[in-house]
Amino acid sequence: MMRPGPRHVSCVLRTGGNSRPVAILSSCLVPAVKSGRLLVLLASLLTWLPSWAAAPVVLDHSREELAGHLDILIDASKSMRFEEVSSRAGSERFVPLKGELNEGLLKADVWLRFDARRAPRRQATWLLEVQPATLEHLTLYMPNPDGSYSLREAGMMVPFAQREVAYKNPVFRLSVPITGAQTFYLKIRTHNTVAARLTLWLPSEFVAAVGREQMMLGLFLGVYGMLMLASLWFELAVRDGVYRAFGIYVFSSILLTLGETGLLYQYIFPNHPEWAEPMLGLAFAFSMPACIDFLFRFLGMPQLYPRLSRRYVGAVRLYALVLAIAILMGHNAAAMANMLVVVTFLVAPLTFGVLLKPALKSTSEIRYAFFITGVLLFAGLFVRFLQVLGYVERSGLTEYSVFISSMVFFLIVYYAISRRYYALRTAKDQAQKQLLAMSQRAEQELEREVAARTDDLLQAMKTVETALSHERAAYEEQRQFIATVSHELRTPLAVIDATTQNLSREALNGNASVKTQARLEKIRQATDRLSSLFDNYLSSNRLDIFSYGVRAEETLLLPLLEDAIVAAQPLADGHVFVLNQESVPEFIWGDRDLLRLSLRTLADNAVKYTQPEAEIRVTALTAEDGWTIDFADNGPGIPPEERALIFERYYRGRAVSGQSGTGLGLALAKRLIEMHKGTLTLLDTDDPGSTFRIWLPRPMDGLRG
Repeated sequence: MMRPGPRHVSCVLRTGGNSRPVAILSSCLVPAVKSGRLLVLLASLLTWLPSWAAAPVVLDHSREELAGHLDILIDASKSMRFEEVSSRAGSERFVPLKGELNEGLLKADVWLRFDARRAPRRQATWLLEVQPATLEHLTLYMPNPDGSYSLREAGMMVPFAQREVAYKNPVFRLSVPITGAQTFYLKIRTHNTVAARLTLWLPSEFVAAVGREQMMLGLFLGVYGMLMLASLWFELAVRDGVYRAFGIYVFSSILLTLGETGLLYQYIFPNHPEWAEPMLGLAFAFSMPACIDFLFRFLGMPQLYPRLSRRYVGAVRLYALVLAIAILMGHNAAAMANMLVVVTFLVAPLTFGVLLKPALKSTSEIRYAFFITGVLLFAGLFVRFLQVLGYVERSGLTEYSVFISSMVFFLIVYYAISRRYYALRTAKDQAQKQLLAMSQRAEQELEREVAARTDDLLQAMKTVETALSHERAAYEEQRQFIATVSHELRTPLAVIDATTQNLSREALNGNASVKTQARLEKIRQATDRLSSLFDNYLSSNRLDIFSYGVRAEETLLLPLLEDAIVAAQPLADGHVFVLNQESVPEFIWGDRDLLRLSLRTLADNAVKYTQPEAEIRVTALTAEDGWTIDFADNGPGIPPEERALIFERYYRGRAVSGQSGTGLGLALAKRLIEMHKGTLTLLDTDDPGSTFRIWLPRPMDGLRG
């Protein structure tokens, strides 16, 4: 800390801001001799000179620390110019600075002054390095041979292209002549901690030191990278969220290390330093919830206390989000100061208290890792907090205390989660062995079961084969029976047909009544219909129709409709068929014989189940996706409760009482139409009677021919 010194005596001579004990002696010695008080003045000078100003640094080694060789002036108004600082009045305000500059969070401009004198054996060019890299703006005033001063600038807010030496820490190139001591002034303006360490280097020694430092930082970051990759590998291997959280936390620590050491500015934002400071603040804000989330997962809190874990981690994330917003809005310094206090005195102790009980109940590896690393982290944070406030001298150990404690933390935790992985792996191996033994036993049981089931299956197959052979025999017998019946019925049908024809000729010659001739014509038509039925549908090749499908082809529709009307005439009793031939499509796609049977069925039903002299309209149209054929009558219609049942096999409604039939006609017609991929439906209309519609689809191009 700054310690005020005594006021300078009035006989001090200052030129260009330089204070010299020799000048004091030259201005005060003669009067003292004349007055006879020489011994008294010399004694007082011997006691006063050590507190007069910091002793000049003699550049006799390859590296010189300026601690103990600095004078300090704090400008709280931030308004003093170099002319004022280097004047006699300004020089009197400088006081010696004992040790390193460590003023903590100080809202002021800090001026440092030091005298440097080069030893005869050393070269004139030296490098002044100022640490840390997070100091925002530095201005060095260097003396010129003519007594004037020139200024150089560096700092975090100065792009690397404008620096004398492109290095993460501010570095100035000094020229120190052999003539005598040179006085240098350094102005520090920063929103961060006002703590600095000044070192003068020979260029060759500086390059060697930078190489050693880069190697150590590379090893440090390499360990971090190894831990992060190992955690990702563990996550892929066991799918446990604790490894993913550990990897994220290690990644946040990498970002912090890059920012705190200045590597973030040097390698990522060399020409945009204004982005680097917010990125460092965001890295701090991001690392806090990452650390809390990992600790909670490490101790299994989401499984033990899910609600507490969600709320606590959520609150920390919300606080980090608020800090991030403040940083992005330009309040980085205030956000960092607030976060340092909150984390040190609230989040860290509270988290330790919340996790204490679960840690005590966990395994020994997790318990010891938690306590050891918790103490290290809290100690690192506390030391850093005291350093920021200026109560602890800045050094390499204190500056990187958080990183060192984090590294130890990561190594211990990595050991713990590795043990956890190996424990899981051992348990998994044991489980796999048990599962293997169980699978072997199950395999043996399965083999026995399969053998037994195979025997049962063989017996079942024999039974099925026997049943199939019986079914084939029955089917063949059925076919033989139908063929025999068909053959046997053809003879009486031929006799009936011949007799009918003879009777018709005799009736014409004998002038029989019209009614007799009509009855003979009905007998003849019925005989023709039965003959057609035997020829077309009860032949051997047509009995397999339901097994082998339809024989679809382009078919003339009008002849089929006319055939259905003619076939229904023997059943007609004055019924009138109306066919609009102009709208009938020329061709449709289907099986001619099956369509003939379906159309005859609909025509017969229209005649059988309507009153005498009813009108039956037959309409055929071409639709967009196929063809429609309607049979509409003006009969009594079908009751609503029977409409859903008329297509069922053997069903006959109340209106068919007294009419012959089996109830198979509509079911068979519907089945034949569906074999064409079409539909047969009963339409809902407001007109009296019933309307049955056949819809037949157009065939795909690949099915034509």
